[in-house]
Amino acid sequence: MLRAFFQTTLLKANNMKRIKLRLIQVALLSTISFAQPMAAEAALMTINNPSFESPVTAPATFRGSQSAGPTGWTVYNSGATNNQRFFGVWNPSTTNSFVNGAPDGANVGVVFLENTTNLAEAGLRQTLTSTLQLSMQYTLTVEVGNFSPADPGPFNFTGFPGYRVELFAGSTLIASDPNTLSPGEGVFATSVVSFATGSSHANAGQAMSIRLVNLNGPGTEVNFDNVRLDASPVPEPSTAVFGAIGMICAYGTSHA
Repeated sequence: MLRAFFQTTLLKANNMKRIKLRLIQVALLSTISFAQPMAAEAALMTINNPSFESPVTAPATFRGSQSAGPTGWTVYNSGATNNQRFFGVWNPSTTNSFVNGAPDGANVGVVFLENTTNLAEAGLRQTLTSTLQLSMQYTLTVEVGNFSPADPGPFNFTGFPGYRVELFAGSTLIASDPNTLSPGEGVFATSVVSFATGSSHANAGQAMSIRLVNLNGPGTEVNFDNVRLDASPVPEPSTAVFGAIGMICAYGTSHA
């Protein structure tokens, strides 16, 4: 009987230890859930003329040049000697250029390359006032369009020459979309480029820039619209989380 009594008493004591351990685990896990930082809302970074609304352009009208970009944008690869190259904005209203018109506002950006001898790529670029920051998640979103051959005019818009959407810090390419989308004739598709910095980065503090490129493949024109770049802090584990995990492990080991 004594043996049975001691076994019962020991069993009750062990059960009580397990219950206490479980209660401590629940309490500490609750602490962890409260200690973890909430994801911060992404903040839009300033881009000059992101939807190519400047210059103001009448419906069915192109405004641009062979060597200069629209307001806020410069020409990438301006030294290439393309046969026909135009950069600027197009207002597709009242035309068949796009099935659903411009994705944002009235105009779209234009990179037009029609070549027979020098198939050099070219595009638009903009250096931002924002600099690359540590522990940040960056997301660059751009609408990429394929001008429809159904729209009458002196040029053949059949096909799609391909594109690249690029994000730089200083002179270093940090993220890109290398022509992963294939928008149909007269259609826009959404390109999304993401990049996260850690606690250190070689280009931290350098000015960020965006480049929108026509690859000059089979086809003539690539259109861009509604360029957005947002940034949000990357959550880091709280010291309280690590402390709580350590307490759970220590208690579990010593009371196993």
